[in-house]
Amino acid sequence: MKVTIRDIAEAANVSRGTVDRALHNRPGVSLEVAERIIEIARQMNYEPDMTARVLANKRYKKKIGILLCSEGNPFFEDVILGIEDALREVEPLGIQALIRKIKGFHLKYQLEAIEELMKEQISGLVITPVNAPEIAQKIRELEEQNIPVATINTDIISDIEHFLYVGCNYVKSGNVAGGFLGLLSNGQKEHVAVVIGSRMAMAQVQRLEGILAVFKKEYPNITVDAVLENEDDDQESYEMMKKLLKENPDITMVCFASAGVKGGLQAIKDANYRRRIRIVTYDLTEAVQENLKSGFVLATVCQEPYQQGYSGVNALARYLAYQTRPEKRIIETQIFVLTKYNL
Repeated sequence: MKVTIRDIAEAANVSRGTVDRALHNRPGVSLEVAERIIEIARQMNYEPDMTARVLANKRYKKKIGILLCSEGNPFFEDVILGIEDALREVEPLGIQALIRKIKGFHLKYQLEAIEELMKEQISGLVITPVNAPEIAQKIRELEEQNIPVATINTDIISDIEHFLYVGCNYVKSGNVAGGFLGLLSNGQKEHVAVVIGSRMAMAQVQRLEGILAVFKKEYPNITVDAVLENEDDDQESYEMMKKLLKENPDITMVCFASAGVKGGLQAIKDANYRRRIRIVTYDLTEAVQENLKSGFVLATVCQEPYQQGYSGVNALARYLAYQTRPEKRIIETQIFVLTKYNL
């Protein structure tokens, strides 16, 4: 049954005239009462375009700062699609966005970007944080100023209380790749190289921990010969992998646990090994998909990037509009494995 103004009036214990004025932004209703009526209308699934009229009024406009370590990283294409879809949905709520992108997890650049966004008087921040005490302190300061912070894709030091984290459980994600490589080893002696982007990204450190933990506990036949940091850069990944394979011809397995996969895969191809190196990656970028189809990459571990971008922005925007918090402070995205057989 369609919700009417009368239904909302009864639920809010006000007159129908008051509800009508609140929903149509007419004078005669205090801001506090208007906001309460709008929230009740939302909860009752009243026509959203009607509530949007008042929320789009200038007095409700809020700015969200969005800061991503995404420049040059194809993984974030789907994260950004999720962000853009969420922004379109919350635009009627009077939400605006300022998006900033930096390359890699560099503390200096992220601090500068946060300061720039603060000068724009943002009401909330969505961020893929560099895992450093200085960033943790910034997040703490923002929360103390009633500027909620949502971390997406990667989190910050665990004792920092902030509005929301949206992303997968990266230790489990590492366990999955480590376990898959372990099964592939079939008890034989293996030499593995693991490639991450940066130890300044909490997600990548946790992912590495998860991989190593499985090797240590269940697969003593696997030796990790190298852990490389490629700064999520294809050229850096190419040069590092080329050098590693030249200096260590015993490598039998490689796990790409970050971006820079395209460059790293090309280095392995150019090395022209007589034996096949078994490769596991993360996420489903164009380069990974192509190499999965060909069988050059055996499997990739995925984490719902679109959902990370969408849920982070959506939850923060609705909190700014309605002061309603999500049920959980941590929203975990799903972890799943793709091979050429289930693409």
